[in-house]
Amino acid sequence: MTRKILITRLAGLGDVASILIPAVRLIRAQEPDAVIDVLTYGAGIELMSLCKDVDDVLGVRQEQWPRDLAPATQSFLNIAQVIAARGYDRILCLDTWFMPCFLAQVLIDIGLNVEGNHLDRPVNDFFTALHAGTLPADYFGTAFMASSYPRMKDWLRTWWLTPQPHANYPEYYLIHCCGLCDAIEPGLPIEPDAAFRSAAAGRPIIAVSFRGTTAIKHYKQADALTRLLREAGYHVWTGFDGSLPMGTTLARLASTDLLVTVATSTQWLARLAGCPSLMLPGAMHPAILGAEHTMGQTVDCQYCCQRGCPAGRDYACMDVPAQDVMDQVRRILAG
Repeated sequence: MTRKILITRLAGLGDVASILIPAVRLIRAQEPDAVIDVLTYGAGIELMSLCKDVDDVLGVRQEQWPRDLAPATQSFLNIAQVIAARGYDRILCLDTWFMPCFLAQVLIDIGLNVEGNHLDRPVNDFFTALHAGTLPADYFGTAFMASSYPRMKDWLRTWWLTPQPHANYPEYYLIHCCGLCDAIEPGLPIEPDAAFRSAAAGRPIIAVSFRGTTAIKHYKQADALTRLLREAGYHVWTGFDGSLPMGTTLARLASTDLLVTVATSTQWLARLAGCPSLMLPGAMHPAILGAEHTMGQTVDCQYCCQRGCPAGRDYACMDVPAQDVMDQVRRILAG
């Protein structure tokens, strides 16, 4: 009888590209005859539909994930019923957020074979403690998570500050924390966009992605750098705001010589398509990102890995001179 497997990753698009797709491909290699479905969210639904190793994509819609805890738990209880009815033999929860771990715990409590991350207690015990007000103060930060993966506790370590064999966060997470494999395959077989390449008329193609979801990922000299690139004769394109179909974006990246990007999901999409990146890392440590090329440190407090700017320096770590980036692009393409 054909085995049915479900893999869940309901994080952002970059996590879907860098973790869920490699996870699907490695499970497919381990169980080539299995039915493999995924549960994901938002733009990840469109991306996973392009992965040929996936048989079905189960999507959590925005309205199914309310901000308030009470309606969110009820909604995820309903999602659990849908999953249970499908009769999966193996479920892998690769998520580290509360609601997906809550979902995994519901599935465990009803007797399904779930591995990976889940709540630290049965769902009934969680609701009892919630109503009694006895949950730890940091419970919804990280204290809620338990895991069947023994090294998942290392997920919270500042692993990038010590010498280790993993080239980036997805490798560290899937290989070390989850223990799923010895190596991951980060790419997809993406056909380059021949018409897009032809339109460049022989010029090197540079993609630029200068804005992430927070101010710490906003490159303020984007206009100046774009102007320098075009004046130098490069064919420059953007369009990473969701306006292009995901298949078009990946095909264009497969045709592109270099992506210049801030630390956002675009880097991981480029990696899927085999396009090298020049990273403006901002607050993110280069060892986490593992980009092919990285601009150097600009201020002494850089690489704090914080969402805001704890030093109150108006994100000085993102203030890389446009000419410096331009010079680095020239060196990369010349090499």
